[in-house]
Amino acid sequence: MRYNRAFKRGMAAIVFCILLFGSIVTLFAASKIQYDRLVSHMKPLEAVIVDIDLDVHIKGPDEQEIYIEYAVDGIVYKRKLETDTAISFEAGRGAHYSVGDKVQIFYDPQNPEIIASPRSVGVGAFFAIIALLGLALVLYVLVKVLKNRRSYLVTEEAYAEEGEALRRARREARGRKKNARAECAKGHPMRRKVAKILCIVLGSGIGALALYILLGLLLLSLRG
Repeated sequence: MRYNRAFKRGMAAIVFCILLFGSIVTLFAASKIQYDRLVSHMKPLEAVIVDIDLDVHIKGPDEQEIYIEYAVDGIVYKRKLETDTAISFEAGRGAHYSVGDKVQIFYDPQNPEIIASPRSVGVGAFFAIIALLGLALVLYVLVKVLKNRRSYLVTEEAYAEEGEALRRARREARGRKKNARAECAKGHPMRRKVAKILCIVLGSGIGALALYILLGLLLLSLRG
């Protein structure tokens, strides 16, 4: 006795979904832990937007390159806000601000040039919740399938017959595609003529090029 092919395909799909949803949740959790660790020793501060460069896109939202100023211990710093996978700046991509607006940031007391801003977790949290729900559903299906796994057992003969039926179905599908291409070619004789002409032209060009090279080599040998 062995499990039939439907059970194997189903288990492969379940494992793929578990890996997919689990990866999404893991990446979100890792990103949050990384951000919390980054800002744990930073101090909050308000910065002022002093300049904005607008990057206009034909498709999708326009992007703003935002420059801020902030003062720490009487020293004024000017920085461009950046984004990366761990930090999502409040005044980053897709958000639109004006010169003079104030934004919340965090700065490193040891090196005030190192800054971060409040992390936007809305979109990430939404996808993480959806992934958690999907993971829970897949795990539920996995438990149900494993409980009823005996119903998917078949004999070696039945397994072999199933495999032969699948191979026969694939051969028939390939045959139908081949017949369809043949019928299409019969229905468009001009295409066949054009294809033949192209093959002749291409072959003639390659032959002429090869002959030209051979003659050139021959002339060089005679001159030598």
